[in-house]
Amino acid sequence: LLMVIVLALVLLFLPLSIWFCVKVVREHERAVIFRMGHLLRGKPRGPGLIFYLPLLDVCHKVDIRLKMLKVPPHMVVTKDLVRPELSAVCYYQIENVALCSAALSSLSTVLQNVVQAAVRDVLAQHTFSHILLHRRRIGEQIQATVDSVACRWGIRVERADM
Repeated sequence: LLMVIVLALVLLFLPLSIWFCVKVVREHERAVIFRMGHLLRGKPRGPGLIFYLPLLDVCHKVDIRLKMLKVPPHMVVTKDLVRPELSAVCYYQIENVALCSAALSSLSTVLQNVVQAAVRDVLAQHTFSHILLHRRRIGEQIQATVDSVACRWGIRVERADM
C-alpha cells in the first residue's frame, strides 16, 4: 500500500516538477547555467527549451541584442582648461555570454564608469575647438578606448558618441 501511494505521488508531481525544470530561451537571449556556483562547461544554451535542476543550478538569461547606454552629463576638463559638461552614448553588444556573466555583476554600471573615464581621458588631450571640429574622430577614439577595456569582459563596443 505504501508503495502504491509513493508511486501515485511521483506520477502526480512529476509533470509539476518538470514545469520548474524547463526554461524558454528566446532567439535574442542566451542562458548561462551555474551549478553550485561554478559555471557549467560548454557553450551558453539557447535559443529554445533548456533543462536545469532548480535546487542545484542558477540560470541567468542574457540579452545579446545591440544595446544603448546613455551616460549622464558630467564635467570634463579639456587641454585648454575649458570645462564643458558633456554626455555620451555608447552602443554595445555582448559577444561572450559566459565570460560576461562570470566577470560582471552590474554590466551597465561598470560600462558607464568606463565610458566616463574614457571621455575624460580622450577629451583632456584636445582643445575645445578641436573637439567641436572633430567630434566624429574623437568619438572613434573613445570607442576604441572603451572597446579595448570591454573586450576583456566579452563585450564589443559598436559606437560611442558625445
